[in-house]
Amino acid sequence: MDDDDSNGHTINEDLRLMGVPGDDEEDLGEERDALRGLGSQGDPIDLAAGAGDGDGEGRGDGTGTDSNTGGTGSSCLGRCGTRQRASTSEVWNDFDKIYKMINGVNVRWKARCHHCKGLLSAHSSSGTSYLSRHRDGCLKKLGKAAMTQSHISFNPDGTPKFWEYKPDVARSEMCRLISRLDLPICIAESAAFEEYIRKAHNPRFTSVSRQTTTRDITKYFADHRAKLAESLRTNVSSIAITSDIWSGNAKEDYLSVVIHYVNSAWELEKRIIGLRLIDVSHSGENIAERVHAVVDEFKLTDKTFSITLDNASANSTAMTILTPLLSGYIGDMFLHQRCACHIINLIVKSGLKRLKPYLEAFRTAISFLNSSNQRIALYKTFCTAMGVRPRKFGLDMDVRWNSTYLMLKHLIPYRSTFDVFIQTHYPKGDGNTPLLTDQHWYIAEKVLTFLEMFYDATCVLSGVYYPTSPLIMHHILQIANHLDAYENDPLLRTVVAPMKTKFLKYWRDIPLPYSFAFILDPRAKLKAQLSEVFNKYDSKFGEVRLQRAPQPSRAATTNASFGIVSELSTYLDNVLTVPVSTISSESAFSLTSRIIEERRRRLNPEMVEMLTCIKDWEEGEARAQHTAEDKELEDSFSNLFLDDVAQEA
Repeated sequence: MDDDDSNGHTINEDLRLMGVPGDDEEDLGEERDALRGLGSQGDPIDLAAGAGDGDGEGRGDGTGTDSNTGGTGSSCLGRCGTRQRASTSEVWNDFDKIYKMINGVNVRWKARCHHCKGLLSAHSSSGTSYLSRHRDGCLKKLGKAAMTQSHISFNPDGTPKFWEYKPDVARSEMCRLISRLDLPICIAESAAFEEYIRKAHNPRFTSVSRQTTTRDITKYFADHRAKLAESLRTNVSSIAITSDIWSGNAKEDYLSVVIHYVNSAWELEKRIIGLRLIDVSHSGENIAERVHAVVDEFKLTDKTFSITLDNASANSTAMTILTPLLSGYIGDMFLHQRCACHIINLIVKSGLKRLKPYLEAFRTAISFLNSSNQRIALYKTFCTAMGVRPRKFGLDMDVRWNSTYLMLKHLIPYRSTFDVFIQTHYPKGDGNTPLLTDQHWYIAEKVLTFLEMFYDATCVLSGVYYPTSPLIMHHILQIANHLDAYENDPLLRTVVAPMKTKFLKYWRDIPLPYSFAFILDPRAKLKAQLSEVFNKYDSKFGEVRLQRAPQPSRAATTNASFGIVSELSTYLDNVLTVPVSTISSESAFSLTSRIIEERRRRLNPEMVEMLTCIKDWEEGEARAQHTAEDKELEDSFSNLFLDDVAQEA
């Protein structure tokens, strides 16, 4: 019975009114003996006995615990002034009593089970039958557990240990599993999932509700967020920020805030620290407000070295607002950086517009093949007969020029079969002209070769775990030479002209961090601007450098790799950390798109942020957040084979 009210009506009183003994008659008999001044064996109680003779324990603050095996405190006195009697029920051998002060009387309130550590109602006015039944159930469970085969696991040092099922660990791991695999939050309460775990893995598994899982995810996120914030506060001198906005199918826009920094082992790290709903206009004011709120929550306003954004006009307005708020580290000299990959995207798209008529023919042919299952089966049969591995082909997307490159890359090697199939089955146009001519294939091969350099540059500059700022100058020069080489090409000169215009618009003046990272050796002739930067760092870190103990391993690695002198080591840490693209922020949206897909639109923005951050942090620990190439996009074009043979690596 669970009745916490000292004056409440109990079921035992109803039983006595009907002439049936209650299940607490034993306790009533004990209380009767106590009022008559008799002990548990009928002997008179010695009122002059010492305070430590009882087995109970009372506390001056109104609460206390007691075990029938021996108390450590003084016995509690009831309203009549008598000392609390010792309990005679054997059930108290398996429970600790917990007392509470009610109406000036210290009464028994709860009982804690020795076996399951559960807290049960055990009011003084109630009986002990409920506790007895609970004890019997616990002993039965322990008996079953003792008959099961022991499981052995291993400590980190390799020594064996007995594995023990812990519900709190199971719930914590469930939070990780849901985040990493984008599972529904309600999976933990699913009867099918519970049956699978119990039958295949652990018969002691207990399911938890969606509400409990939500609280567990919130707690897991808060704990790990606090650890990350503390690590950034104590171990990181500066950070570089990237941010971008994503519009999903759920008609909800999110703004990501991603930080890049060098850890204590001289490794580049990336973490998503914020994913905020932006349900208002994408103005510079609203962007700046959300970015600053996230950075301020992590106490990083005085550690921000740079912010890399794309070329939207609203971002320029946002930087005007953010500059005085985030320039406490070394000022605003390097604060605003433009995404190099976004600039490459603008350059290439300006040229591809001139090639649209030729590329449109390939899109029409691919759509014709993919639009009919019978046509796909027929093409598969044709490829098999020709000794070619059958496959489908993916269509490019208007917003991603690199998808056009991948479309041509995977289509051109299949020209012999694809061209014959399309000419045979696609209706001829006016004048019996085929859809794809030799001119189309010649232009496609030319465009593929032309775009390859831009695609490779985008992949290299999208890296996370290596510095990209020293590489950007190399690729800017390569792009300039590449455009010059094709400037007089009869086929592509009309394409190159607008691309060069766009190139000069953004890269006529090279950003200073890219130039300094390109130099990489401060012992060379210092220009006026580099001297100014050196003076800023010398004034901020000079005294610390003189007091700092030598770090031979770190300095040796740096000097051997880059030729960096110790005076500018802090500065070069910062410059090498700056990402030249916002691809890391866009990869956050790749995670988000799977989290808030069609079947999970009920998730509130706070849960979306928590799941995204947890997943990113898990991948960050494994250093698996982002690779040089967009594998997801690549796979959408390469893994379209129609047979069951595994594609060779």
